[in-house]
Amino acid sequence: MATHPFATTRPERPLGAPALAADFLADTQVERSGPGRYRAALAPCWSVWGPYGGYVAAIALRAALSHSRLPRPASLQCHFLAVGEFAAVDLYVTTLGGSKRAESLRVEMVQDGRVLLSASVWMVDDGLSGYAHDFAAPPAVAKPDALRGYQELAGEEYTRWYPIWRSIEGRPLTWNAPLGAAAWRTWLRFTDTEFPDRAADALRQLFWLDLPSWNSMLAARAGPYPYLAPNLDLTVQFHAFAPATRWMLADGEVPIAQNGLLGCVSRIWSEDGRLLATGTSKHLCRPNPRYERDLARARERGLLP
Repeated sequence: MATHPFATTRPERPLGAPALAADFLADTQVERSGPGRYRAALAPCWSVWGPYGGYVAAIALRAALSHSRLPRPASLQCHFLAVGEFAAVDLYVTTLGGSKRAESLRVEMVQDGRVLLSASVWMVDDGLSGYAHDFAAPPAVAKPDALRGYQELAGEEYTRWYPIWRSIEGRPLTWNAPLGAAAWRTWLRFTDTEFPDRAADALRQLFWLDLPSWNSMLAARAGPYPYLAPNLDLTVQFHAFAPATRWMLADGEVPIAQNGLLGCVSRIWSEDGRLLATGTSKHLCRPNPRYERDLARARERGLLP
């Protein structure tokens, strides 16, 4: 079994123990509990409508990294099957097949008898030879040091944002722009986590690739929002790794939404302009149970007639 160290800036705490700070690597740790079986805990600091999909998927990937005989993640495709509680989960990892240089794994995350997530992961060996080119052209955008963060831009409203925004910082390319295309470009970093190696960086890239979908939708529509659009799935291809980079650019769009579904295409870029990963996700619209309340509050604040 391969060893994948995830050094953190503080000792990892026991599973389920209260967090002193939202350290992403501490909150995605897995413990081996038997052959092909791992244990983890979903931490509430990574909440959006429930446990954030990119966070849950990162725990599944970490179980695959811990289980695989090969060191490098190549791709992940997961189905989000149920919304979990902020409590312990079990992960079951099975090797499906492959070759000497590639291994296919299946990961299931289960909580109280319910399957929350099912994922397929390809792991590959280092030192592979083959075709090589890079035609990826990074977008011409301002660097993060030239931009203001959401904390400053949103002011007091920022305190009402979802809990994950306590542990990450975003610096958007646009703010309060007129409604337009469903696209989102934002520089992102974790506030309380450092990423010491390739395996940790893969978890970070996966987490970021789940953010552009809903945020892209907000760029095209004014609230309140009659529908929410949770993920059905998330597919990621890992191209390169940059654990030393502090900021990453999430660059995504939702080019089409129809028939109750929307599809997102997203990319993650390093600070020096390298394409690190690409992702796609499909989302199912469902009525927002708080829409009437949100509508009334918007009218009270004079935002709607």
